[in-house]
Amino acid sequence: MNKPRMLLAALPLLVGVAQAQQPPESEWRQANRQVAEFPRGHADVLKWEQAQQTAMPPAAGKPATLALSSLAEGVQLAWQAHPELAKPLAQLGAEEAALLASGQWQALSAVKLRRIEDAAELIEVAHGTRKTLLAAMAVEQALPYQQQALQAAEAAAELGARMARTGNWSKLQDAREQLLKVSALQQWQRSQYAAGQSRAAVLKALQQWTRRPSQTVSLPQGLPALPAAILSEQAFQSRLESMSATLPASEHITMRANAELAYSAYRTAFALASSSQQDMLKLRQFIYDETVLRYNGMLLNTWDLLAESRALAEARVEVITAVRDFWLAEADLQLLLLGHVPESFVTLAAGGGDSPAAAGH
Repeated sequence: MNKPRMLLAALPLLVGVAQAQQPPESEWRQANRQVAEFPRGHADVLKWEQAQQTAMPPAAGKPATLALSSLAEGVQLAWQAHPELAKPLAQLGAEEAALLASGQWQALSAVKLRRIEDAAELIEVAHGTRKTLLAAMAVEQALPYQQQALQAAEAAAELGARMARTGNWSKLQDAREQLLKVSALQQWQRSQYAAGQSRAAVLKALQQWTRRPSQTVSLPQGLPALPAAILSEQAFQSRLESMSATLPASEHITMRANAELAYSAYRTAFALASSSQQDMLKLRQFIYDETVLRYNGMLLNTWDLLAESRALAEARVEVITAVRDFWLAEADLQLLLLGHVPESFVTLAAGGGDSPAAAGH
């Protein structure tokens, strides 16, 4: 983005909207004069003002942080919190335990697992911890984009309020921008709450919550990328048959029905996540880039640019939510193919209103 060009394009547009009859040092002219001191115009002015108002000295002491570098590390820590799982882990062996911890359950033998006492609890802890971590990682990954959406809404609302005070905007126009700001702020508050809840869920899964109440957790950066391809229908049926052979005949019908539900969720979640990344986000990015070009050419106004900035940030949150849902569905399917049934299947989020909250545990 050509920032100097954006500034040169924005200033004549905003000054023109303000009209020439304003007093020499009106609040509106002061605001525009401030813009020249910042490379990205009003957005940076507002960020600077907020920083001056909210700057606080750093805290004297910080709580201890539990740093997790991977999903597998989180699962292994969860196992360590259950001393009774030491025996089944030893029977499973280091190599296969590593596969289970890292989510590579398709490489495990369902027959061998059924011969190990307490293997069901071992799998249950791995499944629950993995889903809890995935949900928490999605919340953390989405927070910066949700903050960007809020900042764009705040900038538009502040600019609208200044214009309304100088008589260049109607109360109706101002109210619309203020409403968007309130909505974005509420979503940001929900996201911050979800982040706190998801971190607490991780600490509880690792049994760290009661040991050190002041402990915080640092999660792996970003969800895993989508796989290039998913388990085919033929491969799914083959693995389902192999797993069913290890079950009592009375369980076959129920297990097959649950497995079909899990596979349907898995395929649908992958289709939605792929479409979100390859279609929706690319189109939203194109619209934003074209809006910037037209804004630089003074063909669109500041509110058009801020609206597209907000929409692009929200689209990125939708992608994160969709990718999270795929990995949650994948964990459920892997659990089914080891002969176990999850408590519930993932609910695929719809639209941009759902933030990646702590789900799946």
